[in-house]
Amino acid sequence: MKQLQLRLPDGTPAPATDFGSVPPGTSTPTRELRLVNTGDEPITSIEALVVNDSLSDGEYRVSLNGVPLTGEWQPILSAPLPPGAFLTAQESWTTPGGVTTTGADHGQLRVRYAQ
Repeated sequence: MKQLQLRLPDGTPAPATDFGSVPPGTSTPTRELRLVNTGDEPITSIEALVVNDSLSDGEYRVSLNGVPLTGEWQPILSAPLPPGAFLTAQESWTTPGGVTTTGADHGQLRVRYAQ
């Protein structure tokens, strides 16, 4: 079976990220996550993208396996990911300078792989 799971560096499942209040013109510290092959088969193809509700009031930023993600599907693997292996992800939130109204905003990391 092929299966991926997003985990924290200590191996626990990653909860939803809440960066809290991020003042205009600043970014949060980067948080490390791991995309782990928790199945029993190698995964040969992974693609990922980031979806942001709105870029005008903040941006969810993610790089996965060293690839900065955008709103388009991007290939992530250069070699099969064996069972138990992981890819490192770095996530952060940036609020652009000049924003006068802040509030809840959302971004998502989406991942798909070949079955």
